[in-house]
Amino acid sequence: MDRLKFDMHLNAKDIWFFSMYHSNRGFMLIFNLFFTISMYAYTIYSWSDLGFAKKIMMLILANMFLIIQPCLLYLKSLRQAKSDSIKNGLSMELNDKGIVICANGESAEFLWENGFRTRILPGLIVVYVDAIRAYLLPDRYTRNLKEEVIKVLKGKTRIISF
Repeated sequence: MDRLKFDMHLNAKDIWFFSMYHSNRGFMLIFNLFFTISMYAYTIYSWSDLGFAKKIMMLILANMFLIIQPCLLYLKSLRQAKSDSIKNGLSMELNDKGIVICANGESAEFLWENGFRTRILPGLIVVYVDAIRAYLLPDRYTRNLKEEVIKVLKGKTRIISF
């Protein structure tokens, strides 16, 4: 395998997209949709019987997962994108041994044999190197090498769907 190296500077949109995906997948997505639809239905059905304070509360609850959560996640992503570790960027290299991450003058190597997991999302590849750490690889950095990157990751990692 040839060495594939990507120098990246993540932005707030990349982090926000990952955060939105991560907080709205699986059962949480089903719950969020059910809660939002139920709150809208109940609010519309009982609008004339509700007092002003309850109308405001119902509107806030109905929009919690549709508007409020994405806005809060975006604000959090903006703060993260302004941190030095994100602003300075990082380098990700895929080679025969594994993945090498270089950032802020430090380097970490994660061997393929440690069993990574990968999620391939529209516009983003997420490589989980352990239970709590993941590295994001936006499509704008892979460009014409995306198919090769996916081929390597499918051969070396476990691809997770949903």
